[in-house]
Amino acid sequence: VDWKASHAFMDIRGRFIGFLIVATAALAFSFLGHVFLFDQWRMQHERQLHRSNILTEVLRLQRLVMDVETNFRGYLLTEQPSFLEPINLAESRLETGMATLTELTANVPGLHAGRGVLSARLKEFIESKKALIAVVGTDKQEQVRFYVRGGSGRALFLTIEKAIGDFETRIEREIPSAAITYESWMQG
Repeated sequence: VDWKASHAFMDIRGRFIGFLIVATAALAFSFLGHVFLFDQWRMQHERQLHRSNILTEVLRLQRLVMDVETNFRGYLLTEQPSFLEPINLAESRLETGMATLTELTANVPGLHAGRGVLSARLKEFIESKKALIAVVGTDKQEQVRFYVRGGSGRALFLTIEKAIGDFETRIEREIPSAAITYESWMQG
């Protein structure tokens, strides 16, 4: 009788240990699955943060263009030297912005060419405004009026808008916008 009771006890004990092993393994797999998903979510979050930092710098460069254009027009209308300061600072601001953009895009080869085009267009824009300002107040001042009235300035501005738009398209292609909620990763 003791043998049967001992065997029954061992049978129950074996099932209990087996159940604990299965439950522990299931919990371990669930935990590891969640750790994996969380790591994937974290990496996606970092990519989106990196994308956001690049786009923020592009917006700063756009703001630089707007500041130069606004102050250029202000100077043409009033010839007050106070409008020249933002234009004179534009080159250093452009260098700083492009250095930041270069650093942010260093590990994204698909953005290098677009960054170069953007830099060239922005430099051209600032140089053209400075060259036109240098002519104001001289006998060649009429060239500035032809430039403005003829739409050449607008054409260059549209070229810059296109370069920025192309760069933003490259950003979307290289670092696509994506949902970064943990729930979206749990469902996907």
